Amino acid sequence: MTSELIISLDAMGGDHAPDIVIEGAGIARERVPNLQFIIYGDETRIVPLLTRFPILKNCCEVRHTDKIISAYEKPSRALRRGRDSSMGKLFKQLKMGRQMPPF
Repeated sequence: MTSELIISLDAMGGDHAPDIVIEGAGIARERVPNLQFIIYGDETRIVPLLTRFPILKNCCEVRHTDKIISAYEKPSRALRRGRDSSMGKLFKQLKMGRQMPPF
């Protein structure tokens, strides 16, 4: 029996996000079938992308965030002011040791 591996993703980070992040999650799930994802970011942009990758349907939990940190923002400022961003919420959950509910 294979145990599940949970990966948290900041869907709003990087070039071509969130499209490229969701596409990457789909590729990863094809290669490693026991992956589960917690995806942080703008739910209105992420959920439609998930429909393009049926393999992700039952292995993802989307956690909505409104705030996005600019690539040009200083890291120290982003950490202080970006607590409601996808990155900030992801770090908070990791710090608290939270996991997602079983699928």
